[in-house]
Amino acid sequence: MNILVTGGAGFIGANLCRALRTRGDTVVVIDNLSVSERNVPLLDEIDTQLVRADIADYDAIEPHFAGIDIVFHLAAMNRAQRSIENPRAANAANITGTLNVLEAMRTHKVPRVVFTSSSSVYGGRTGALKESDALSPPHPYGVGKLAGEHYVRVYGELFGLKWTTLRLFSVYGPLQLGDIDKAGAVAKFVHLANMGKPLPLYGDGSTMRNFTYVDDVVRCLVLASESSSALGHVINVANIREVPIKNLADAVLRVVDSSAGAVNEPSLAGDPPRNQPDTSAAKQLLGYEAEIDLEEGVRRTAEWYKNVI
Repeated sequence: MNILVTGGAGFIGANLCRALRTRGDTVVVIDNLSVSERNVPLLDEIDTQLVRADIADYDAIEPHFAGIDIVFHLAAMNRAQRSIENPRAANAANITGTLNVLEAMRTHKVPRVVFTSSSSVYGGRTGALKESDALSPPHPYGVGKLAGEHYVRVYGELFGLKWTTLRLFSVYGPLQLGDIDKAGAVAKFVHLANMGKPLPLYGDGSTMRNFTYVDDVVRCLVLASESSSALGHVINVANIREVPIKNLADAVLRVVDSSAGAVNEPSLAGDPPRNQPDTSAAKQLLGYEAEIDLEEGVRRTAEWYKNVI
């Protein structure tokens, strides 16, 4: 198949591209490389076509949708704190960018999209988060992802686009960068532990997250692209085990064999205390359950990190 991956130079995107190339697909990547160029050598190695363009620039991306069979739309300005600091840039990437991708698909009659949304659309609700719940995102990133969900649905209703939306929860693993601004928790902790620096716990460290290993997420993305039962559905993708951030820190320090310890810092704005998912739809529609537990995922991530530093 001819597949286009927006955000394919990001850590989830690059892992997905490797899986797609392994099974023999032709892969085009659109990425503006705004976060990093460090995954570009991997994309070259696995023989993808990399288009260096911003999805907020319609004219730059539109021609590359010709002849594509399916789009995985991962490109975004991610991280809540980035969006709080720069809401206009977040809007351009996450709302205008998604609309541009969908319109380019319509122009070139690309039949199917898998859209990656986020647990951020839920906000700070308590209890198991179900896809049918009322949504109240707490920051511009969450607003952008929710707007993207609506645009995907509307393009399905108006123009016949086949779609599946996956709401991802706290993805981590190899290729995720821990030394960038607003890095993901696992990547940041592994990086700091290897540097012998204490791990920051925002608040008292009791914030709960469902950390989901990237190989599990890639497997679910591929399943969603092949499934007819998942068409027209929004699906939570998460490891069912909730973990306090302080327990994550302990696991990282143990795996890395670091005595750096942890320090408490002020809580972050827009950061919900927990976002526990209901994952029954993923199991029912895709036959999917996350398989990699946190200890094993952290071990694999730390092993990868040692090989690249």
